[in-house]
Amino acid sequence: MEKTKGEIYEGIAFQFCKVATVALIAGRFVLPVASGLCAAFYVAAYVKGKKDTRCVLRYPLLLTALWGSVSAISLYFILQPSALAGLWRLAPTIR
Repeated sequence: MEKTKGEIYEGIAFQFCKVATVALIAGRFVLPVASGLCAAFYVAAYVKGKKDTRCVLRYPLLLTALWGSVSAISLYFILQPSALAGLWRLAPTIR
């Protein structure tokens, strides 16, 4: 059965509803929490036999590496804001 435009838009809205709910609960930690959970669930899916995904990158272990890295790096910069300031000081010299 083909979905109506209303059902398609509701599906998109529901995805953003989930993101907004996590943002409301996690506050400034939303990126490390969401990306860390994403990585954990891709590992669980892979362990349970799911070897591909609907995501653009297609492979659960590749996505785990990507989102796990995003989680760790964003958490580091949240907990060590001076490290981010150090990166900005280096930016003009990288050109």
